[in-house]
Amino acid sequence: MEKELEEIIMKQLASDELSEEEKAYFEEWYKESSHQKYFQELLKIHSGIMAYSVKDHVDREKAWRKVRPVRKISRIYEVLKYAVILLLPLCIGILLFTREREKTTTVYVEPIVKPGGKLAVLTLSTGKQVELSERVASMSEQGAKISNSTNNELVYKPVEDVTSTEDVYNTITVPRGGEYKLVLADGTTVWLNSDSYIRFPVTFSGDKRQVELRGEAYFEVAKNMEKPFIVRINDYDICVTGTQFNVRDYSNESVVTTLVEGSIQLERGKQIQKLVPGQQALLVNGRWIIKEVDVTDFIGWREGAFNFKEVCLENIINELARWYDFDVYYQNAEVKNYHFTAWFRRNASIEEVIEVLEKTKKIQMRLDGKILIVQKKSI
Repeated sequence: MEKELEEIIMKQLASDELSEEEKAYFEEWYKESSHQKYFQELLKIHSGIMAYSVKDHVDREKAWRKVRPVRKISRIYEVLKYAVILLLPLCIGILLFTREREKTTTVYVEPIVKPGGKLAVLTLSTGKQVELSERVASMSEQGAKISNSTNNELVYKPVEDVTSTEDVYNTITVPRGGEYKLVLADGTTVWLNSDSYIRFPVTFSGDKRQVELRGEAYFEVAKNMEKPFIVRINDYDICVTGTQFNVRDYSNESVVTTLVEGSIQLERGKQIQKLVPGQQALLVNGRWIIKEVDVTDFIGWREGAFNFKEVCLENIINELARWYDFDVYYQNAEVKNYHFTAWFRRNASIEEVIEVLEKTKKIQMRLDGKILIVQKKSI
């Protein structure tokens, strides 16, 4: 009977069709909570094997880190994570043996792909790092009091007893699967998207307000005609006095600046380009391309939504991967250039997102651990 159980589990893991008798047997066995945890543990190992099967396309060490449990598990599982290329039947046999002898030492954490949340790390001028995933005690830096409210936003409030005019800098790093809101000492509000970084002074001295950005952010700049606000990105500076705009500066993508309200000036060496509301600037091969856009298509993330209009699948998947924190493997390279129009909330499950994109009948997608496998729809 144990051998029969192994065969049924193997078929279930491989998504092979079970007979009615096998299906009934598996469902009866699966009702027990300990069996459910055991089966999910096998799924993790199966995901690791899948990571190796696509090793030419996905970094194998990175793939394993995505699928391994985050808590300490039994010694045999620690060995298995390094021996993931073993055949799955052998893994099942070992686990069946281990399960009987080490029941109390196995801790399961479900490796699911889920929407991002309020995640960020603050680095103070001293080098101390503070995780901002939950509320932390108020802190002080030279010239400012720092606090994060229950609304998950970090607020800098200047204090009067400043003894030095030298700027003190902090940074905020938002990982994949995160976002965060920052209120600077001058009242400027910054919404940071996933996989982004900002460096800024604790208070603004001198004749300008300057920050450095990598990734994507939406700025609502506090007006101050005497102190222009400057956002420094890799390829140029954005100069404003009080306005709202979105900046997107991810590696391997064209730099995009979208103006929502007010006016901004882009400065790249001696090149200067001004924008008015509703305009977007793309930097392509060192030159700006200016076009009229519907700004809501580009700032929906700030309002908690994805909004894609005739966007190629590769760009859509890249955006989703940053938010849901998964890796991707394309079985057919041609699908990267398929174009889609889609809208969904950022708190939607990844299964809902997949369902929306598959309704086009152009592609098929499935998750294996934290790897999204994308292929052309079979006819």
